[in-house]
Amino acid sequence: RHSFPTRRSSDLLKYKMKKHILLCAALALSSFGLPSCSDILDQKPLDSYTDTAVWSDLSLAESFLNYCYLRVEAENTNGVMFCNYTDETYHMHDYGTSTYTQGRASCDNYNTGWTEGKGNTWSHYYGGIKLCNQLLEDIMDTPANTDSEKEWKNQIIGQGYFLRAYYYHMLYSVYGRIPLIDHTYDLDSEFKEERADMDDVADFIVADCDKAAELLPTVYKDASDFGRATKGAALALKGRVLLYKASPLFGTPSREKWQAAADANKAVIDMNIYSLKQVSNSDEYADLFFDSKNPEVIFEKLYDEKGIAGSSASLVMQAPAGPGNGYEGWSTWQPTYEIVELFQNADGTPYKPAETKPFTILQTTIDPDSGEATQKEVTIQASDVNPWEGREIRLKANILYDGMLWGYGDSNREIELFEAGAKGVIPGKDSRTGETWWNGTKTGYNMRKFLSSHINFYDDTVVDTTPWFFIRLAEVYLNYAECQIELGNNAEALKYINLIRNRALLPDATGKDIRTEYEYERTVELMFEGQRFFDLRRWKKMEETYSKEHWPTGLKIYKLQNGTKIYYHNPEAVQQRNFDASKNYWWPIPRYELNKSTLLDAAPYE
Repeated sequence: RHSFPTRRSSDLLKYKMKKHILLCAALALSSFGLPSCSDILDQKPLDSYTDTAVWSDLSLAESFLNYCYLRVEAENTNGVMFCNYTDETYHMHDYGTSTYTQGRASCDNYNTGWTEGKGNTWSHYYGGIKLCNQLLEDIMDTPANTDSEKEWKNQIIGQGYFLRAYYYHMLYSVYGRIPLIDHTYDLDSEFKEERADMDDVADFIVADCDKAAELLPTVYKDASDFGRATKGAALALKGRVLLYKASPLFGTPSREKWQAAADANKAVIDMNIYSLKQVSNSDEYADLFFDSKNPEVIFEKLYDEKGIAGSSASLVMQAPAGPGNGYEGWSTWQPTYEIVELFQNADGTPYKPAETKPFTILQTTIDPDSGEATQKEVTIQASDVNPWEGREIRLKANILYDGMLWGYGDSNREIELFEAGAKGVIPGKDSRTGETWWNGTKTGYNMRKFLSSHINFYDDTVVDTTPWFFIRLAEVYLNYAECQIELGNNAEALKYINLIRNRALLPDATGKDIRTEYEYERTVELMFEGQRFFDLRRWKKMEETYSKEHWPTGLKIYKLQNGTKIYYHNPEAVQQRNFDASKNYWWPIPRYELNKSTLLDAAPYE
């Protein structure tokens, strides 16, 4: 029998099935109304149906499809993001991320974060694949008599292929070689699957994307279907997978592979249905990530306004620690000093820190166990020049820094990340020595991207419905640009790099060092979105990023008696990291899976 999450019984009695979709957790809760004339309503219980019932009715088949969406995991749903494994952020509360950042991952220690998609990745996504396989097999027997029913059925099948491709792409991204399973197993079936070759995995995913693209619409006729996978989503996923296939980590790059990836990403661009929304300042750029109708979004997760099945976790994970105005966060995901230094000046020139000079300050240290503060006089090399003035707009859109005005509504206030640098000075509310010091940022920064100041967090009935963008046009432009660089077509690459730069109010890149210019643009534009983790790996640059000289550090801001603030880069790493290039590029297959079949090899682990 199949049990689905249900709504109230009154919702189940609606005449027409409500097909509005809220991806992942809220999906299954929004789509289970049934035709009132159906005999299925006479069955008890109302949340459980037999195989025969499910696959004899398109409404129930679509409900099963909605269940298949549940394994699509957004970065802002829980407490761990892929950027926590890179030079973008430091995860102050760990949540299992140190398994990866400390290089401790093994077949017996595979939990890399406290989410299903990161803590038990293999089981999570293969579970989704199993559901998709069942859908794709059993829906073939579901009757569809009218043209509209046939169209509906094809859309369900197309989404099944897309979701299976998406789940395989997640497994391919972290494991590389994986078993390819396109059918369900009976209880008596013998598992004889082995890990497929790398290129075969990519080709399998691409084939599913092509099947999905053939069946899916560019836009759904019914507005209540907004959020479902479309033809554009299938083609964009294909472009991402082929980009990975062409990259060094996934095999031997070749002109043929780069051309295939270029063609796939260009196909999305040539659809001419997605566009970059233009902005005039940092606030408008930040607002792009709160708008589910943003015209560049290709695939996203939406949250239910009632919070029935979860909401964005950005407030508690990102917001500064101090009280009031939508603050009181945990500072969990902290941007590093290094990533903030990367942002260019507004004129497109590289940022250079101001010269430092000696300052004697009264430095406060709080014992983490007792909470007692001790003070001592020290001399540091610091600058009294504000490091964030005159920088490009994406810095203020992505980063919360000291002195920045932020918060809900008209009662917003300045963020106070400064510490007392002299006797009698009161430390900032949000600092490591402030009122809630235990959650104060260690890097001197908090994350603004995805953190909306438009939501009334003082109202307990309001939930954060900030969507999560899995794929957007900016990524497709950058994917295409990288392919063109590899193919030697720098002018074509520069065209798409500059479309991104100009939207951020930056002048054109010169093309003199196009690979460096491209990597800058990809790092800044897609910051915190989960892409850099996969980029550093596929470029085989993770060991360099994890080397001692690149361990994450922080900035300290001290306020002096005369009100002057000074800015001190503390060279002491907030976290030591370790990376073994011989194995850590790939995530380990869990031991429990290896024990089930001797045909599965553990390489590069033991």
